[in-house]
Amino acid sequence: MYRVAFATGSRADYGIVRKYLSMLNQDREIKLDILVTGALLEEKYGHMVDLIYQDGFHIGCEIKSELSATLDHNILHSMSVTLDRFGSYFEKNSYDLLIILGDRYEMLSVAVAAAMQKMLILHIHGGEATFANYDEFIRHSITKMSRYHFTATKEYEKRVIQLGEDPKRVYYMGALGAENAAEIQEENVSPLIKKLPEKKYMVVLFHPETISDIDVTEQTNIVLKVIEDYPQFQYIFLGNNADTDSDKIRECVHEFVNSHENASYFENLSSDTYHYLLKRAICLIGNSSSGIIEAPSLKIMTINIGNRQKGRVQGNSILNVTCDYKEIKEAIKKVISQYLKIEICNPYFKENTAKEYYNNTKQILKNIEEDKKELKIFYDLNF
Repeated sequence: MYRVAFATGSRADYGIVRKYLSMLNQDREIKLDILVTGALLEEKYGHMVDLIYQDGFHIGCEIKSELSATLDHNILHSMSVTLDRFGSYFEKNSYDLLIILGDRYEMLSVAVAAAMQKMLILHIHGGEATFANYDEFIRHSITKMSRYHFTATKEYEKRVIQLGEDPKRVYYMGALGAENAAEIQEENVSPLIKKLPEKKYMVVLFHPETISDIDVTEQTNIVLKVIEDYPQFQYIFLGNNADTDSDKIRECVHEFVNSHENASYFENLSSDTYHYLLKRAICLIGNSSSGIIEAPSLKIMTINIGNRQKGRVQGNSILNVTCDYKEIKEAIKKVISQYLKIEICNPYFKENTAKEYYNNTKQILKNIEEDKKELKIFYDLNF
């Protein structure tokens, strides 16, 4: 029996891997634990751990991160608490393989705790670039603590190898989110979302740029000012991540929604509900990675604002603009004229992605005892 754990701290990373986790969970040779932390345990962010229980997974632990506020020093405190608590947990609970997705700061704490306990880590979504966020250096740091890597594009595979990772342990298999978005289970969709009129609304999901000097309140108000110029549409706002200054965005959005009848707010949605919402929207406005990776599978355009996603591989449905009133307004005009006509492709999509993730994870586990005996060394490229 192989002991495998997946660590998760946000609705996004859990939603991305649900199908893949289900395959692992159904394997009689694998005992799967979900290790929950971060925003998933906070009432403020919808206490989305409830979704994991509803899906029937075994939760190995719930470790609170003390997300009291979204200032840098509060987040650093949260990281230290998470590191300490996972260090204690891993001292008593060992796994053959720990799976971590992405670049969240709480996942950096989990990765450090696991690596110090000599645990082998499988990292999903390494090699990507997002130049305006601390996610950028967190992601690459997790790569260096991980033994195995599942990347979303060929370019990202090359970048992970460039970081000194052994090519035989780096796998390009596409993005799980790109496949999930194309396989919506409508029975899981909220009835409230089903009532929304198709192609009569735009979805807005805006996050802070965490390592730039831009005023997030000013940015948010620019976006809201543009939206006010198009009162003929409805606007569905979604809650943002627990990042530095995210509360400032949330405050502006709540004030806007409370004063506009054509605006609604949802703190959190299940993956199926979110994808259903996007599929029937005119476009996604904001700077979420889902606008780059998942929205193209749903055949909708994305107005990508600012630098938060700068550096990512992008398809032809992404309109990149600075956080400038005129640029955003022109992008909305372009979407309105094109959204029914453009043929959209998704560079993150591959057939049978979740199945390939499962198959390669199973192969890793079969060799895990031998891999435990090997030191992880830096793979040098031939210059």
